[in-house]
Amino acid sequence: MSALRQIVIAHCLLLTLTAFPTIAGEPERAALSYEQAQDRAAFIALVTKARQGDAEAQWQVGSTYVRLGDPARAVPMLQSAATAAHPRAAALLGSLYEDGLGTARSAEEAMRWYGFAAEHGQPEAMAALGRLLLAQGGPQEREAAWKWLLQGASLDDRDAQYQLGWLFAQPGAAHDDAKAYQWFIKAAARGHVGAQIAVASQLLPGKGVGRDQKAATGWLERAAATQDPVANYLLGRLHEAEGALARDKARDAYRIAAAAGHRDARFALAVMLAGSPAAADRREAVEWFAKADQDGHRAAANRLGEAYRDGTGVARDFDKAISHFIKSATQGDAQGMYNLARMQNEGLGGPRDTRQALEWYARAAEQGHAGAVTVMEALLNGSLKTSALGVKGFWQ
Repeated sequence: MSALRQIVIAHCLLLTLTAFPTIAGEPERAALSYEQAQDRAAFIALVTKARQGDAEAQWQVGSTYVRLGDPARAVPMLQSAATAAHPRAAALLGSLYEDGLGTARSAEEAMRWYGFAAEHGQPEAMAALGRLLLAQGGPQEREAAWKWLLQGASLDDRDAQYQLGWLFAQPGAAHDDAKAYQWFIKAAARGHVGAQIAVASQLLPGKGVGRDQKAATGWLERAAATQDPVANYLLGRLHEAEGALARDKARDAYRIAAAAGHRDARFALAVMLAGSPAAADRREAVEWFAKADQDGHRAAANRLGEAYRDGTGVARDFDKAISHFIKSATQGDAQGMYNLARMQNEGLGGPRDTRQALEWYARAAEQGHAGAVTVMEALLNGSLKTSALGVKGFWQ
């Protein structure tokens, strides 16, 4: 049955539910076309068979409820089918238990049903079981995970192939970049977005495979087309590195990732917009810096401080600038430390405090901030060797 046909049948199910008061009691609201009426009749017959104990019918009804976004109705149907040894129903039931959809979340029940489905040849269950076994972390579980992942991958399951690639990419005795790439490329060719990103990440530096930026870009473009935020962020970085001609492509990719909540993309987009001559772009930059800051991006707080200090994209406000610089500095950002020290030393946003300024200059200098090192050397007549602690002596 085609995917389109399945969607039509699933849509008609919403109308079909009125035939079963125990499921839904709303009155029928729409006249059905001949084809919809046929689909409705077929589904009524399917539900009847399911209630009579037909496991295949229970699986079909349960999976239809899942597609309709009503897993609570799906669970009892799938439980009946799985108990009657239906492997596909068991695999889907395992996923509902794992995610807590339509039932209480239970890793134990998820593994139970994944295990049954895996034993009966369901490759997607093999991949899921392998993933859960790896999460347990024990050596026996890890050995069992390898077994199931290899079996699922050999049956061309893309999730199993991706996870095997990930395992080979990890540090340790099994580390093998070439094998990792071999599994990633198999999964990527079958549309696994994470594998497509992984392939690109190995092609760019030539890790386990020959370096190929053009091919890497192609894989990232395929992954980014699904609106994946990580793929769009990485694609944005590639385009940004290409220079001014690709600037618009970079900004578009960053924007997609930023809208999806990718913290680093929000910061990267804000940096691009902040450098724009357009006032509207600079105002938007402040909004993205604020979102990145809320997400915990350490450098974003500093950039917000600079915006308020300089009145770029927002009204100048030294109090807010100081507040953001303090936040950035206490989070360990060297530029935030340097900017805070400058304002304290100059008495901007509060009374002048040269002692506190010296402490923040010293902290930033210890991290290698060139401006802070220059200030400290000037203050100390070109030598930082004033104590056994060096610059630490000014803030410890």
